[in-house]
Amino acid sequence: MNNDAAGTMLTLRESTASHHRRAEQHEFQQQFVRGTLPRPLYVRWLAQMLHIHAALEAQLERLVAGNPRLASVFDDSRRKVAPLQRDLTFLGGAPNQPPLPTVQTMVAWMDTLADSQPMALLGVLYVLEGSTNGSKYIARKVRPAYALPENGEGSAYLDPYGTAQPTRWQEFKAAMDGLNLPAGEVDQVVLAAMQTFDSIRDLGGELLAGGGTGS
Repeated sequence: MNNDAAGTMLTLRESTASHHRRAEQHEFQQQFVRGTLPRPLYVRWLAQMLHIHAALEAQLERLVAGNPRLASVFDDSRRKVAPLQRDLTFLGGAPNQPPLPTVQTMVAWMDTLADSQPMALLGVLYVLEGSTNGSKYIARKVRPAYALPENGEGSAYLDPYGTAQPTRWQEFKAAMDGLNLPAGEVDQVVLAAMQTFDSIRDLGGELLAGGGTGS
């Protein structure tokens, strides 16, 4: 799977392209991009993403503590739990909604990765951090759709870096490549990224099917 002549990020992009495409083409994501996703589904989605990020960030914190060089790809500035909590508070959504089955499975899987191949967690981070590129555009759609203010209240998770978005993504890419991960670890990261794209797609389907109907 790994191409030794390519950097980690190029290998990730090329190897996960089909999974990324399927996630983007899912009806949930398409409604999101068009600004037609019902507001209650947006709030439920935020609550589910809070579970995912809380679990990931807890595992990454432990991983960085044992391997400080990984702070180049994950530090406090890349945490998303706080903006998710702020968005839910602003929108009147309960921050303690129970995780849906897809999210329960994903969290359990991340726990397993943390025990067996912790570097693979970087694949989850790659997908979620990379999503900030497209979600910045989505934020511009949902603000008028949901009557959200331009100052970012209610859409902080979608647009966490503001005008610094391109810079933050370039920094992340450089940091990932700078780790110079061995081929075996890159393969683990790629497989985890594939699974993450698939899980995010499944979550959208579960929400559209009526999952998480509480407010």
